[in-house]
Amino acid sequence: SSAGGSHCFPDLRVGVFKEIVPMGIDPKIVSYKETGIHLSPQEFHREVEQYLSQASQGQSDTILLDCRNFYESKIGHFQGCLAPDIRKFSYFPSYVDENLELFKDKRVLMYCTGGIRCERGSAYLRSKAVCREVYQLKGGIHKYLEEFPDGFYRGKLFVFDDRYTICSNEDIISACRYCGTLWDQYKLCSSQHCRQLVLTCPSCCSKGLTACCPVCQEKELQVTSKASGQTLKEECECTRRRPRVPIEDVSRRTLDAGK
Repeated sequence: SSAGGSHCFPDLRVGVFKEIVPMGIDPKIVSYKETGIHLSPQEFHREVEQYLSQASQGQSDTILLDCRNFYESKIGHFQGCLAPDIRKFSYFPSYVDENLELFKDKRVLMYCTGGIRCERGSAYLRSKAVCREVYQLKGGIHKYLEEFPDGFYRGKLFVFDDRYTICSNEDIISACRYCGTLWDQYKLCSSQHCRQLVLTCPSCCSKGLTACCPVCQEKELQVTSKASGQTLKEECECTRRRPRVPIEDVSRRTLDAGK
């Protein structure tokens, strides 16, 4: 549970879906019953502590994997994690496929918001038979923060309702899109055609810098001047210039873990 209110949940919708969060792989092909080993928040905390200690000496054989989307990990994540630059969880299987060498013979500690995505993500990773061991945080970041509010997770926890974030510590690890000042409060891009999230501080907002990128900022002016009611999605500089599935540099990743 977490603090909120009816204003955070304005709609009630009931639907039947094959997956709560679609990974794009039929559960009959990769079964959710073949998950990684579940770790309690206390066990996960000890594992992360050991991982960070070994990584600082350049001796770690573990990957601490954030399987959320980039805009979630951008404002909060575990120290020393690998946070893939992916926009949707349905890209996660392709990310694993393109980076199998990175996971070869590694112990993987995986986490997500509430543990749901890990149920599918860990099963997919295990199906590739490259990792030595795959573990996942039971109950996700939510449960971890209940027991370790000042633990190894820093920044805010992104949530998919009108709150956008939940705070457990005072750290701000992200910055305003325009001026670079520390800022981690998301807003929707102000352009009608776009549904991207943007980090723009109050000072930049007051200057009219409220879109996710220059392309959207210009389109917003055009749409406003034409009084058009047309609504599109995901057509902006932000999505076009980001690789759909990033390929990690294995040697660089090893060096960064050592640091």
